[in-house]
Amino acid sequence: MKGKEYIFRSRLVSGEIIFKYDLNGFLRKVIFPEKLSLSHYIWIGKYIPYNESIINKMKKTKADFSIEEIPSDLSFNRFWIDYKYKVGKKRMAENLWNRMSLSDRIKALSYIPQYLDHVRRTGHDQAYPTTYLNQRYFDS
Repeated sequence: MKGKEYIFRSRLVSGEIIFKYDLNGFLRKVIFPEKLSLSHYIWIGKYIPYNESIINKMKKTKADFSIEEIPSDLSFNRFWIDYKYKVGKKRMAENLWNRMSLSDRIKALSYIPQYLDHVRRTGHDQAYPTTYLNQRYFDS
C-alpha cells in the first residue's frame, strides 16, 4: 500500500499507534500496541484522524502526545547513507540497527539532520555510527 504512515506516541500510552493513509490521504489501517486500555480505545474512536489533514492539524497542537511521519525507507542502508560518516565497523552498526525497534529507527533517522547541524556548529567530532546508535544520541 502506497501512502504515508504516522506514528503516535504519548507518555500516557505504552507503545506506539501507527496510522497508515492511502495516496488520497484517507486512513486505511491502524496498528495498536499490544496493551491498550479501554479508555485509550474510546479516545481513539472519538478523535480518530480518518483523514491525513486531521493528523496534520493534530501534529501542530500542544498536547501530551506527538505525531511524526514515518520515513518510507527505514533500512540500514538509508541510515548508512544519511549519516555520512563511513568509519568504524559497518557490520556491527548494521547488527545494532537490526535489533532496534521501529520507533527507535524512526528517531535515529529523524535526528540525523539535527545532529549533523550540531556537529557543524560546535566543531565537535562526529561520532562513529556504532556510537551514535549505541549511545542513543537520537534520544537527546
